Amino acid sequence: MIERKERKPYWRHTKWQMIASLVPFLSVIILLPLYADRLNGSRFFGFPLGYFLAAHGLFVVAVVTVAGFVNRQDAIDHWHGAHEDT
Repeated sequence: MIERKERKPYWRHTKWQMIASLVPFLSVIILLPLYADRLNGSRFFGFPLGYFLAAHGLFVVAVVTVAGFVNRQDAIDHWHGAHEDT
């Protein structure tokens, strides 16, 4: 159980960690459609590049973002003494 005096710094740290995880993912989601028409001029494995990046690239970015978030959040939990003993 986290101590009362550690709650505010813990949640501040967690909030900034969440923002740092969402910014790259949201930027890819916003920027990829803007450049999709230009990317579709090229082909990759027979598919238009914009389509290929939307189908596979967003999935890879999501998995890497979630994995990084979980790893860093676990470190934050240990740092503030809020980790679960298993």
